[in-house]
Amino acid sequence: MQSLLVTNDDGIDSAGLRYLVEELASRGLEVYVVAPASQVSGASKSNSFTVKVEKRKLEGAREAWAIDGRPADAVAIGIKALLPSRPVMVVSGINIGPNMGLVDFFTSGTIGATIEASLLGVKAVASSYAVLRGLRDEKDLRGLRTASMITADIVARLVDVIYELTDVDIINLNFPRGEPKGITIAPIANIANIEIYNGEDGNTYHVLGWRTDDLSVAYSGGEEGSDVDVVKRGYASLTPICIRCLSVATYPVSSLSKLKEALAGLL
Repeated sequence: MQSLLVTNDDGIDSAGLRYLVEELASRGLEVYVVAPASQVSGASKSNSFTVKVEKRKLEGAREAWAIDGRPADAVAIGIKALLPSRPVMVVSGINIGPNMGLVDFFTSGTIGATIEASLLGVKAVASSYAVLRGLRDEKDLRGLRTASMITADIVARLVDVIYELTDVDIINLNFPRGEPKGITIAPIANIANIEIYNGEDGNTYHVLGWRTDDLSVAYSGGEEGSDVDVVKRGYASLTPICIRCLSVATYPVSSLSKLKEALAGLL
């Protein structure tokens, strides 16, 4: 059986990771989990010099470990040291918060894990639920479960064919709050939504995060058809990324046609 390595940047106890592991396992996929012990959002693809590992039990996972490091550490240690064999894919998420646009791409620990996987020659999927203030109510929990189910469906479709997509290293998914109207293939928005503001004491600057819980305000702009645009319109975005191409806003037509064929009925 082909195995998956699941990680995140919200920590091993996050509902997003738990839901995702359950959904992947229910589709007959062998799941291993290596994830940070606590939240390390914004870690990007940074690595630690040393990392401690602790064995955990997690529903749906064949084996699970928590680490005191970062998402990229989890991927490297999982692939090179902990898993009994090389995983066919790395799946990172479900992140509680959006990972859309170029700023998020280069900041996100969720995506950083998939970049680490790509550099190690393993295809990867990142998945995020685009809420700004965490899970606030039952609607969010239902939406998170839906995002987990759709992500698992996509992974199950791709697990046997993703290495035929030679120009696609990472697939980045973003889901709107609640139920998505559908799934749309979209490039990464070229926006710089970095908000710097001073805290109440006058000496503390906030760099990651927003003062608003309105996604349209926090992610203002975004080209028509981009990941930011489609998610704000209620659709889930699916963005194929070629790390080796160093071109994050475009994707090769040859691989795109194969991707659409593999996901026929979902898109």
